[in-house]
Amino acid sequence: MLDIYEVGHFETSDSVRLRYYVRGNGPPVLACQGGPANISDTLADALAPLQDAYTLVYHDYRGSGRSAIARTITYTYERIAEDLEELRVHLGYERVGVLAHSMGGFIALNYCLRHPEACAGMVLTGTTPTGNPGKIAVPALRALGPTRTAKALALAAWYVAAWSWRSESKDKHAARYAAVAVTQEGVPAVRSKVKASMAGLPVPNDNVPHLERMFARTDLTDRLHEILCPVLVLYGQRDAIMVAGGQMLMHGLTNARSVCLPQVGHEPFIEDPNAAFPPVREFLSRLQF
Repeated sequence: MLDIYEVGHFETSDSVRLRYYVRGNGPPVLACQGGPANISDTLADALAPLQDAYTLVYHDYRGSGRSAIARTITYTYERIAEDLEELRVHLGYERVGVLAHSMGGFIALNYCLRHPEACAGMVLTGTTPTGNPGKIAVPALRALGPTRTAKALALAAWYVAAWSWRSESKDKHAARYAAVAVTQEGVPAVRSKVKASMAGLPVPNDNVPHLERMFARTDLTDRLHEILCPVLVLYGQRDAIMVAGGQMLMHGLTNARSVCLPQVGHEPFIEDPNAAFPPVREFLSRLQF
């Protein structure tokens, strides 16, 4: 764990106490981690190489990690985007970059749609504008290929038969995500490295069941044209769902460019940092903070 330059709590407009911390130096970039069974530390460690040039701001979402629980009705991507804006104001930043990974992309997209004046630009890494199975399943399976599709379907069937009827537990959560993990896995040489970086996950956050249910109901594809700030869409070639999502983002966004990293899965900054960080640095260097 690297040094934290500032750590604290702030209270949101609906009286939820959230923990945040700041690392690095330079223009501010708000980071949105994936999840929901996650905390901000995972992304913070992965993004450590950017600390020499940017001030990276992390927070545990409401109902997760070291932040307070909240009313379940507020466990939405839209409300978390408002928390992000209130954190920006609390820290006194006029304009910020936003860097999101996985589920964090829903938060970043909502943030930019709600507060375009504050968002200098976004890096969307391994994310999608929709979780709607009707829109994403076919292109994701096409990107996955027949062998990995068969493996993922077998694991999904096993979950239904062996786990779906059981009470929630860490093992049930792992079984539920096993099929998804197949769609995200990198090449065999990096899998142990990725697994080590995920030690301690999943985290039994209070918001998990609510944000999981929201995933399949979220669809921002029809609003992407409203986002005018610069966007970098970064994803791994082996991250099938996010290959489909990346293509949808590029189809709908008006000011975006994409980078597809060959033989990389869902964790570009861990699997191939030498390929992942240069386009992010180049993109952030051009933003008008």
